[in-house]
Amino acid sequence: MKYKGDTISQPVVGKQAKALVKAIKSGGYIANEQALATARRIAERIVQKEKNERNEI
Repeated sequence: MKYKGDTISQPVVGKQAKALVKAIKSGGYIANEQALATARRIAERIVQKEKNERNEI
């Protein structure tokens, strides 16, 4: 899957897949510091890209 921030998702397998399914079924979520930092970087990249596109118009 291609995301707006030009990142490509990787398949979730093994223990992580089982934990993710459990979290989804219970309405919860899974996150760790590394995942949160990655999400922040992607979000910042998207915001910066959108700002640059607006300034070009």
